[in-house]
Amino acid sequence: MDIWIRFNNILRKVLFIIFFTDIFSRNRGNRVGLIIYAGLLVLVIINDYLRYKHLYKSSRTVFYVSIIVSIGLGSVLTFFVGGNITIYLFMILVDIAFLKDVKALKYLYTINALAIIFVPLFRFAWLDGISILQVILESPRDFLMMVILVLFSSASVFSYRALLIEKNRVEKLNKEIEKLTISKERNRVAQEIHDNIGHNLIALNMNLDVLFNMVDKEDKLNEIIVKCQRLTKDSVENLRRAVYALKDESIFENFSRSLEELRQNIADNSNIQIEYDIDPKIEDFSPEYKNILYTTIKESITNSIKHGKANKVNIDIEVGDRIQMRIKDNGIGCEEIVKGNGLVGIEERISRVNGQIRFITEKNKGFRTEIILPI
Repeated sequence: MDIWIRFNNILRKVLFIIFFTDIFSRNRGNRVGLIIYAGLLVLVIINDYLRYKHLYKSSRTVFYVSIIVSIGLGSVLTFFVGGNITIYLFMILVDIAFLKDVKALKYLYTINALAIIFVPLFRFAWLDGISILQVILESPRDFLMMVILVLFSSASVFSYRALLIEKNRVEKLNKEIEKLTISKERNRVAQEIHDNIGHNLIALNMNLDVLFNMVDKEDKLNEIIVKCQRLTKDSVENLRRAVYALKDESIFENFSRSLEELRQNIADNSNIQIEYDIDPKIEDFSPEYKNILYTTIKESITNSIKHGKANKVNIDIEVGDRIQMRIKDNGIGCEEIVKGNGLVGIEERISRVNGQIRFITEKNKGFRTEIILPI
């Protein structure tokens, strides 16, 4: 598609140069006509440029009016100048063929096709001083060839349009199939981890509990067992988070909705108040970024409740030339930050995408996390 667009743009520029050359060669002794027709062609170029670059983002009505203006100006130039400028009406045919509104497409195509066929006939009739019917009767073969040329050109353009539509439909289906396949594989991997490694860790922790009750409480072996128990519990918790992240695909689809669900779930199980201001542009970013932000928010809220004893958390995400996220609670804070698995995990995720992170806290002044991710 990109190659087609580039080729189309180059071809248009070449044709406009030919049109200008045609106008100059046909109006060498007619300075007024030369200025008028060259000016009309400039208006054609400006109108086309605005339609391609700006009006396609505007209302459909404005876009359609621009096409009608092109047909009108092209018809005037074809009638008074003739020659190669007739090709311009065929160029408009390409624009009309790719309209999504079928009703507008039919009307505009009919107007353009009639202009292609009959404007040259009116020109010949005007130059020869005869009626258009006489032109058709004197050259029925030429008239028939023009009609066939329009039909053939239309068939070619609309066939290409149908091919592109089908190509886009197939690509969309392929993406949906790929998405479904990835989803099923993610769930399978998550279930596999949960069923095998998760159960083994839980069984290991149970055996450590039994061993802990069997040994002397003053024995050094007891300290090793306690450390093993702590590591096992941390591993189970990390495993649970990994499984949750694998299965939770909703954050990739709608970040704000997932954050609202997280807030409601936490509100049902604690007294903490969570407020957030999320830039909607965040929805345009990759699943990796959304996952990093979501996991960081979840981990920060957990720390605010567990360690900070906070009852309020504020979350702000801004999108500009970079993504900035600030998470602040009103907890007890601390004099010195001791980074556990949670904070270390946040730092590792941020560093993987070349981001920056700062943890800011003072005793009795809450805890603040500031993150910057490059775009």
